[in-house]
Amino acid sequence: MNFGIFSMNEWLFPDSSVSDGRKNASLKLLKEQTGAVQILVDGLTVGEEVEVKAVGFDGVKVEAYREMEVCVNRNTNDYQCGALTGGEWRDIKRDRVRRAPYRAYDPLYPVDGIKVEKEQEAYYVSFCPELDAESGVREGKIVITFGDASIEAPVALTVGAKALPESTLALTNWSWVQSMASMHGLEYGSEEHEEMFRRYMQTLIDCKNFIFFVDLPSMYSCKMVDGKYVFDFSEAKRWASLALECGMTTLEWSHVLHRPTWEDPPFLIKDKANDNYPLNCLSTGGRKYLTAYLYQFNAFLTENGWRDISLVHVSDEPKERVANDFRILCGIYRKYLPGIKLIDAIEIYFVEDALDIYVPKDHYYQLNKNDFEAIRDENNELWFYTCNMPGGRFLNRHIDAPLLNTRLLHWGNYSHNLTGFLHWGYNYFGHGHHPFEETSANQGLPAGECNIVYPLGDKVLLSLRYMQMKCGVEDYEILRALSLSDKKEADELCRRAFYAFDDYIKDVPEFDKITSDLFDAYDKK
Repeated sequence: MNFGIFSMNEWLFPDSSVSDGRKNASLKLLKEQTGAVQILVDGLTVGEEVEVKAVGFDGVKVEAYREMEVCVNRNTNDYQCGALTGGEWRDIKRDRVRRAPYRAYDPLYPVDGIKVEKEQEAYYVSFCPELDAESGVREGKIVITFGDASIEAPVALTVGAKALPESTLALTNWSWVQSMASMHGLEYGSEEHEEMFRRYMQTLIDCKNFIFFVDLPSMYSCKMVDGKYVFDFSEAKRWASLALECGMTTLEWSHVLHRPTWEDPPFLIKDKANDNYPLNCLSTGGRKYLTAYLYQFNAFLTENGWRDISLVHVSDEPKERVANDFRILCGIYRKYLPGIKLIDAIEIYFVEDALDIYVPKDHYYQLNKNDFEAIRDENNELWFYTCNMPGGRFLNRHIDAPLLNTRLLHWGNYSHNLTGFLHWGYNYFGHGHHPFEETSANQGLPAGECNIVYPLGDKVLLSLRYMQMKCGVEDYEILRALSLSDKKEADELCRRAFYAFDDYIKDVPEFDKITSDLFDAYDKK
């Protein structure tokens, strides 16, 4: 058998060569910070039992996974939307890692009672020093046994004197409760579904995501009683309460308004008392339904003591042609939900205090930075988001982009003082979607767009991209904490890796050196 050790910040593939790796590795981590190495091993015998042991890492939590394959069936194009469907490879290859279709590693399967499945396999080993761990260098090794044979991978781990700073970044990955049942073969609402829900919540909390997205359209009902609309939010209460019980701290209530086309008015709301008939929100009948909904929703939040921990969406991604109607509707929301923060992903910047939290895409913020910065004050907050766009050179977390891109998104949070990040696709799966073989679910959704964790039997599998997100959020907190004592040094370190959302480091060894220097700068202050 032969092995090679690789950085956690680069993709490995089933045809990667062991000879391209190193024979040892070094990491520097604060207490409660996460880091990892990848170990590629060849010459294996299928069917042998696998066991991973961490030797010499006292006070450090070590977890091992086997990397699983997925099929990247489409490339993301050179634009800000969609997936490659033609022969444009020549124009986009500078920003893609390989031409689709190809297979890559992304899901992480826990090493617990597994057996060798292929002659060459990749293993992911993560390290997290405990809060009471002694600082200093640990010259340890990862021993992976395959039947009667084994490899020993030396890892020098430096544990800092300081702990990872407390979480301040607002992070929301939209988790979809229905998919937590359907993709695991569970009955919606069953005890087994609730237990699976808890597992998903734990994966979110582990990556510092403390905001729970409540998919309101699927979680409330309405009926007519004596000529009046009566709304029932009991289903929403059930899952919101359970999320808070799991450790979530903020409830993010999804938009119930939509538009017939993305570009044009009117804003519509489904009349759930009348077979979901779409009502124009600014018509007489639509306003009656909407204001009754908002009045009772406000009472619901007040009754449960959730007003101060709630963020409410009005309508997704308003554009220029709907700006006036959007502002009017935000005013209606403010009237009936007084004091509750409004948030939306937006495609316009001229919305004049309609919201409390403005969430443009990274490329749209960059193109209109001065206008967005004019909005920012003590009452208006700026986040950013990504979705199936942008593509091309702009940072996103698609599988056919460099793995490091996912981590660098949160260096963008620090660089531009964007205090939150939103993504809609934590575990979204449509009917018949096979996330392992169709990472691009359709021609409009790039590879990995719908999910950053994977459903498999009774398990919720983390991914290489999930770990990149987690480490990127931790990088943000270290940069931010360092900036409080030495902003110049924090800014200079950030600029070595990130200059703009389409201008950033691509050299993995150099990035690894930057994170080492960031550790030194913060731990020694």
